[in-house]
Amino acid sequence: MTANEPQSHLDADPGSLLSDLLRRRDVHGTLTLIAQAASHGTLPDHQLAAVVRFLLEREPEGDGRGGPLSLQELELCCELASSVILSPDMAFGVQVSDSAWSMAHRAAYQQLPDGEADGYVPRSLALYRQIAPTQQETARFDFEAAYEEAYGITIDQVWTIGHALWGWCLEHPGESFDAASLATHIGDDGIDAKQVESFLAIMACDYATFRSMLGVPSGSHPHFEPYNINPFRKYPILKLPDGKYLTPILSYLLRRITHGLYYDLIELDRGGFIRLVANSFSVYVGKLLTGQTDVRQLSDRGAWHVNGADATLVIGCITRPFGALSRSTGDRKHLRADLARSGGVADCVKRVREAIAASDAKRVIGLVVAVEDFYLGNGPFIQSVVNEVLEAQGQPPMDADIQLAHVSGLEALSALSTRSDVGLVELLAAKVDHADYRGLELDAYARYQSATLCPGQAPSLRPQVLDDAAATFLGS
Repeated sequence: MTANEPQSHLDADPGSLLSDLLRRRDVHGTLTLIAQAASHGTLPDHQLAAVVRFLLEREPEGDGRGGPLSLQELELCCELASSVILSPDMAFGVQVSDSAWSMAHRAAYQQLPDGEADGYVPRSLALYRQIAPTQQETARFDFEAAYEEAYGITIDQVWTIGHALWGWCLEHPGESFDAASLATHIGDDGIDAKQVESFLAIMACDYATFRSMLGVPSGSHPHFEPYNINPFRKYPILKLPDGKYLTPILSYLLRRITHGLYYDLIELDRGGFIRLVANSFSVYVGKLLTGQTDVRQLSDRGAWHVNGADATLVIGCITRPFGALSRSTGDRKHLRADLARSGGVADCVKRVREAIAASDAKRVIGLVVAVEDFYLGNGPFIQSVVNEVLEAQGQPPMDADIQLAHVSGLEALSALSTRSDVGLVELLAAKVDHADYRGLELDAYARYQSATLCPGQAPSLRPQVLDDAAATFLGS
């Protein structure tokens, strides 16, 4: 099958067609083409990652393979991969919920990290590199020392090596490297081939390891992880049969050396890491409230209270709304189990309600904000599942005065408040008071209000805390 064959072929199973197109193709040459396409931004990264999955899943590298894909064939592969990812009732061949909302939830998660580097990279740098070191004592987790002891490399060195590799790959897309050449390129007196080898031991895997990680989101995988669908989430670098290394899709490298430090740290002390992130995120939310009038936190990691002219805002923080299985399937029963878990979203809603009830303000609005993926959190699908959980616990359903949001929405609204000189509480009150705005995600609402409050200006909706982190680590 080639890219010139009739469109009717696309009526067949896209996964089978993709497997047929990739079978017995030259692996190294195809990976090189994928790396070049990824660096140029010509094809979506999540689709390219799915193509690599199908390329490496079926057969090991060996004799009898033909040439690599052409660019035209790679474009067709990405079209087929998109059909696999956006299937309404299947997740990589496994039957899952077929509701439209479930599919949208699943597809949004599988499309990470496309188009979001401007947010998650500086956010993760702010959390892990600027705030978390100040929270080690209260979290009872000296993560910086533990990391160096366990992995033979410091977190600073991971960033230095990874960021240098990212820049080198942008200049040399599709080229392979070894530890010595990368160390020479970095040119840092504190980093030699030994540190680079330690970095690669954490960040790279060979083809066999890549294949061994592959799985599908189903109930038969009790320990399902995001990297079971896409191993690049944990290992963004491939070790080639000749011993050299290749980074096929750069966005996964950038995510891994920032947000993806999770994979290393949680192995060292799960409880300590969870406390560390929870404490750090609470501090981070406080930084987003800088410039608002009358802000207070009643206890460590407690709800934030922001008083406005006519209302008070109560913000509850949660780190992880969903587990990997529910994010990858969109299945209602998986989502319900996660939302109902101890310390989960339903519990956070109840805590916010308690804070609202204890307030003496005339009007109180609640916001539950999460640092991990919380796409469609404020839409009817997730809210209906939350209400199921609350009702099963004898609680009344949520009303419009409590909103659910990913932190990117609070970041955007915080930045808009600063640039428009309209208080955060007033912006959120206007949202819940208008029937057409209540169900919007917070970042979508912020973009709409930006056009209304700052016509013709197109103000940046990135808050100062992200600008500071970007300036410190990215020079931008």
